[in-house]
Amino acid sequence: MKILIIGTGAVGCAIAIAAASAGMETALLSQNATAKYIREHGLKRTGLFGEITIAPDRVTIFEDYEHVAHGYDYIAVAVKTTANETVAGELAAHREILGPTGRIVIFQNGWGNEEPYLAHFPASQVFNAVVVTGFERTAPGATNITAHNAPVALGSLHGESVKALEPLAKAIADSGIPSETTENLEHPLWAKMLFNTTLNPLGAILAMNYGQLAESMHIVGIMDKLIEETFAVMDAAGYKTYWKNAEAYKEAFYGKLVPNAGSHRSSTLQDIEKRRQTEIGTLNGCISRLGETYGIPTPTHDMIVEMIRGIEEIRCRIS
Repeated sequence: MKILIIGTGAVGCAIAIAAASAGMETALLSQNATAKYIREHGLKRTGLFGEITIAPDRVTIFEDYEHVAHGYDYIAVAVKTTANETVAGELAAHREILGPTGRIVIFQNGWGNEEPYLAHFPASQVFNAVVVTGFERTAPGATNITAHNAPVALGSLHGESVKALEPLAKAIADSGIPSETTENLEHPLWAKMLFNTTLNPLGAILAMNYGQLAESMHIVGIMDKLIEETFAVMDAAGYKTYWKNAEAYKEAFYGKLVPNAGSHRSSTLQDIEKRRQTEIGTLNGCISRLGETYGIPTPTHDMIVEMIRGIEEIRCRIS
């Protein structure tokens, strides 16, 4: 089978390592220093679940869409959500890259990320993956697993069969990272939204890892409000997850989920340190928009969004 990974950050490299180690014909779309590094050094994964090294000759690097090979079984999208409109447009302009029975699988934070792709491709070719594993990029082509709370879940938000995703889920699992397909992706996706919107941007604002956030009752009070607002929005919109209400989720969140990811530093914090635009629009920004749609006040999420936008504006010079 053939897979193209678009995005060579920590998650994209982890997918490429899993696919290559499973014997898939693996290619990455990458540019500049990262492309050069992978061509010379290959890929490496460290941390939880062991160490894997992929030699340079086991992956192909493309630097633009014009030269990408044709007929991929999977296109794994692991770029930041801010690039989705561009990537979807490029794939639509180069349809031959995706095979006639190929699948686009979106490995990203947030809700609604498939919408730019559904503007160009049928729902039978557009799928999502929920990753509740903590990755950090330690060098170009190198990724370190710092935390893990649940298997990677691959599925459809539109009722499509997930059978074609089974080889990809198996490749990820065989590399050591638990992974599975699911017919009900909404539950793990909203579980991840709850986790991310409570911890990810707040960790960036305060420059703390997840464990440190839970050490202060003042910060716990903020996180409680974020959780309560998210559940209120979910209830209004009709979305479901594994926990019936905010109180049940808090018990799992503080009792298990945060301790399991205590040393992890959020992707939003990593973006800000690299002076890059964050994914706040598809995280807390999504909760704020849904709250406005359904008439649910989300003042804590709104504040988090404004604070991250302010940090972007000052530190990253993004307006």
